[in-house]
Amino acid sequence: MASMTEKRFHTPREAETAFYAAFIKRDVDAMMAVWAESGDISCVHPLGQIVTGRTAVRDSWESIFRNSPDMQFMITERSRTQNGEIAVHIVEEHIRTKSEPPTAPMQVTNIYRLTEGGWRMILHHASPASPPAKTESKTLH
Repeated sequence: MASMTEKRFHTPREAETAFYAAFIKRDVDAMMAVWAESGDISCVHPLGQIVTGRTAVRDSWESIFRNSPDMQFMITERSRTQNGEIAVHIVEEHIRTKSEPPTAPMQVTNIYRLTEGGWRMILHHASPASPPAKTESKTLH
């Protein structure tokens, strides 16, 4: 059961909103409040290895927050599905920093599970989007 100080997310969307709010604030405690308490959670940061378990996931976010500039996010929703106790959100993260030009969006899969304490993240997998395909222009005579 959720403790009195633990945030209860009533929907997967609430959990996702809290995830990105924690990301923007670089608040590891708020970030970990979104994640399930179980040891089978996993995270794959862009071009990174699979990180599994609460300690490893927390350590990975601490490293990102310690070594990253302030970021702004625009999230483009691609699909959201929910079946019973599992919800899958596929989004694009458009990330900007004050000091660098915008990067290509990240393709992201966020998976949430309904637990006794509400909806919690069990997987965050982000990878860079491929650049758009160049189209050939043809001149017609």
